Amino acid sequence: MTPMHKPVLNQEILEAFDYLKDSNGFFIDGTLGYAGHSIAIITKLSRNLKILGIDKDETALSLSKERVQKLGLSDNFVFVKSDFKQIKQILQEKNISKIKGALLDLGVSSMQLDERSRGFSFQAPEANLDMRMDRTQSLNARAVLNTYPQNKLEEILRVFGEEKFAKKIAEKIVAARKTKPFSTVLDLLAILEAAIPAKERFGRSHHFATKTFQALRIEVNGELKDLETAILEIANCLEPQARLAVISFHSIEDRIVKNAFRELENPCHCPPQLPCICGKTPLGKIITKKPITAKESEVGLNPRSRSAKLRIFERI
Repeated sequence: MTPMHKPVLNQEILEAFDYLKDSNGFFIDGTLGYAGHSIAIITKLSRNLKILGIDKDETALSLSKERVQKLGLSDNFVFVKSDFKQIKQILQEKNISKIKGALLDLGVSSMQLDERSRGFSFQAPEANLDMRMDRTQSLNARAVLNTYPQNKLEEILRVFGEEKFAKKIAEKIVAARKTKPFSTVLDLLAILEAAIPAKERFGRSHHFATKTFQALRIEVNGELKDLETAILEIANCLEPQARLAVISFHSIEDRIVKNAFRELENPCHCPPQLPCICGKTPLGKIITKKPITAKESEVGLNPRSRSAKLRIFERI
């Protein structure tokens, strides 16, 4: 497989890390994917950097290694199969104390969406309902649909997918699995067609299955679990004046990133009218008061960039 890979907000990422020109040291790419952003950082900013490329998807790591090797950049990369939420353990194992910068490109990658057999996309009805980024883990989308109680399914759809028909969809899922367990993407699409009114299915700006697939993917991969903690931990590993950039793709992720950055910039929660007694001081400053989004020209070339939001934090 040769993936078509277009890293979102690539120019904006290069501008965010412009201070890395001719730098050395370690840079963290916590969601390596096909290494598009990291390759751009190495080739455009500094050949002296080392990229610690983290991904829990073995396929992504394998393809990235091949790509980096073909470009003659193998010496610039250290590959780690793990979750960036284990950053403290990873850095300890690699004997790295401080980093020059870090990037998190959250959510599902283009490679995962395009690999039809993995069940991330509703455009592959014949695919198994899998949705695992790390295919060594046991929990997949089939298990969620076939075993979770109705109230839990409803909560996942409502909270992670912001799906207003969450209750009805959950009811239909539980009723349908009594007759036939969920196996393929088509099985789920049939339920969604039955649960979501036609005027809603055809009146939405996006495919009617989008929110349900998003919710299931987040649950299967634990995408939001400990995300804020991981952001705080990565920020604490930054050298002075180093930056952490996070690209998110839906409102829940973006809210977590925004709140984490606010906590880093203003950790004191003492009453403003009283002297501070907590002793907590800012770790740095938020560079992006509002998130950076893709230009129309990029959206035209890469529609997946439409929902991308970039936030940047800089350590003092």
